[in-house]
Amino acid sequence: MRPFVKLSILFSIVLGSLIFILITSSEYIIQKNADFKLKPNTKYLLLGHSHPECAFNDTLINNFKNLAQSGETYFYTLFKAKKILEQNPSIETVFIEFTNEQINKSIDTNIWNDKYINWRYPQYSPFMNFTDKMVLVENNLSGYLNATSLSFKNNFGRVLKQDFSYPESIGGYLYLKRNKTDSLLKTQKVKTIKETKPQISEVNLNYLSKLIRLCKAQGKNVFLIRSPQHKKYAGYSNENTYQNLRKSRYTSIGYLDFSKFPLHNSQFGDLEHLNHKGATIFSNWFAQLIKSGLLEEKNKQALIDKNIAARRRNSI
Repeated sequence: MRPFVKLSILFSIVLGSLIFILITSSEYIIQKNADFKLKPNTKYLLLGHSHPECAFNDTLINNFKNLAQSGETYFYTLFKAKKILEQNPSIETVFIEFTNEQINKSIDTNIWNDKYINWRYPQYSPFMNFTDKMVLVENNLSGYLNATSLSFKNNFGRVLKQDFSYPESIGGYLYLKRNKTDSLLKTQKVKTIKETKPQISEVNLNYLSKLIRLCKAQGKNVFLIRSPQHKKYAGYSNENTYQNLRKSRYTSIGYLDFSKFPLHNSQFGDLEHLNHKGATIFSNWFAQLIKSGLLEEKNKQALIDKNIAARRRNSI
């Protein structure tokens, strides 16, 4: 029996070592060959989750690339930003969505629960270091092990196919057709939003700070932005906490708040996303604001508020 046990242990060690070598080798090959190149005239990069993904139609904004993606946390945004900035020196300015829900402790599930780790980890594992991976291990070991298996399958397949191109799979403008706003307001009977004091996601915000430092180290202009949201959006319930945190932690970072941009209900997909109609209106307005010199203004938010007020008077 003992020889059998020893043989089993030896086999497990050899098999484990082989798997480890195959995983690290495929990740190394991808790390060295990954292609994150954008159009050579790209000056502006947008990162974030579904709010900007649906709001900024980058076909309407010159030299602008929207690489936001639904459900994405700063934890994963950091890894693609590293490669994008490394390979696209034409980028001058990075816009990072910073909205109410991204500070809440509940956003942690989008980092390591089974759904998101199985989706994101295979995509970005080659660009993570040991410390990053330990964040996942410590919070969802079984999910991490399963995602590692999926990651190996994904990465080994890329190596075999010599498919190292990433831009088409890491985000982009989402042409949203739905219009559920009126029905949501009716069926959910949305009332006055009451202020809450949520627990804060220190993990997500830690990676936001890393993302900001990365951009600054690369010599990029960095702005936190907030995309248009319906006035009945439930996320506003933590507004005081959100503003206090922004002013205390990110006071040195430019902040562009478009959340009050006026649109009809028919131009929202729901209470927190613009549909394609709203995105067309907002993107054209934003493009004109950039063209007229928004980023060179000393008081950028004052200019934004002035233009929002003018649009409200003239169009709504």
